[in-house]
Amino acid sequence: MVFKRRLTVRPMIAAVALGTTALAGVAGGAIAADDGRVNIADRFIASGPAAVASTGVHASLSDMVEAVGPSVVQIQVKPAALQALQFEPTQFRSDDSELADRLGQLFGFGMQDRHGQFEAPQQRQGPQRGSLGSGFIVDASGIVITNNHVVNGADRVTVQMSDGREFSGRVLGRDPKIDVAVVKIDGKGRFTPVKWGDSDHIRVGDSVFAVGSPFGLGNTVTSGIVSARGREIGAGPYDDFLQVDAAINSGNSGGPLFDGAGRVVGVNTAIFSPTGGNVGIGFAIPAAMARKVALQIAQNGHVSRGRIGVSLQDMSPDIARAMGSDVTKGALIAEVEDGGAAARSGLQRGDVVRRFGSRPVDNGRDLARAVAEARIGSIVPTQVVRNGRQVSLNLRIASETSGQS
Repeated sequence: MVFKRRLTVRPMIAAVALGTTALAGVAGGAIAADDGRVNIADRFIASGPAAVASTGVHASLSDMVEAVGPSVVQIQVKPAALQALQFEPTQFRSDDSELADRLGQLFGFGMQDRHGQFEAPQQRQGPQRGSLGSGFIVDASGIVITNNHVVNGADRVTVQMSDGREFSGRVLGRDPKIDVAVVKIDGKGRFTPVKWGDSDHIRVGDSVFAVGSPFGLGNTVTSGIVSARGREIGAGPYDDFLQVDAAINSGNSGGPLFDGAGRVVGVNTAIFSPTGGNVGIGFAIPAAMARKVALQIAQNGHVSRGRIGVSLQDMSPDIARAMGSDVTKGALIAEVEDGGAAARSGLQRGDVVRRFGSRPVDNGRDLARAVAEARIGSIVPTQVVRNGRQVSLNLRIASETSGQS
């Protein structure tokens, strides 16, 4: 994605149906591989040791790049698989009906106050060449993570290894809501998976490097630092991007962002640029988010999400004054879907959610993430402020399925 105007967007309606990823309860299970059933859950979830031991802040990256290189692949979507696709990168604007449809399907009510335009930073190529992106291997059986916008509309892709070998790959499933897709390489033998890092605790200023295929130039390495965490860039309701200054360009989409020890901490997805080229502001999906969603896709072919059926607005001092409330933080319930899980649980329009289970809620994103981590079908104690009084509710988490193929 290439963002051309506003860098940070805070929508008036932050989440409508809370169609958030159910992350709990997915650690176990297996997927079918060519040679039988392979349990991959632990490798998706657990952090791994450093690819190469660190030897100081000024050490060369060469050993780490050599170690991780076999795990990074180029994803090619050939023209035959793209007959129904447009080849220009996808662009969305505030009045874009495609974006409105996508958000409507996700939330049920739609979004407001969306500004700017953005596009997918995959290779700008004509129909004769197809589209191009990057990816990385996460399991020795040949499971690859990439961006949804890289493989969107394709069932089959070509996966090119760092040594030049090419394999056919099939798309196991995709999640457009956080722009993640999973591909299975159709090939014999074992492949080299990445090591996972800890994206939850990576800090601003930490060293990172990206490996991918910008403009089709495979095995390109760029380096930089984490510039910011938790960026909202208007891409969707789950915005929680790592901002980096490592060069990311067209074709880097879906490639890995490594920490200074050669462990994956993100999936390179978007850049901010007035011209479409790199200006030192790139964005990556945190690895903790991407790998849990990818695990569900690899196991089930789709992502199951929690849904409670509300629209949310961030509480603010201005809104609190208008409401005559002393509560200046929380997730304000703007609308409640008739017959939805929230309505059946007693949640009302005008309630301000301050705690969900054991987690404090300061804004709409906090509540969305909390619902994302709740088990579908579970009942979660929820604290709200209603007309100045504390009210306790038991909120049931309903389900929504996304990306099923």
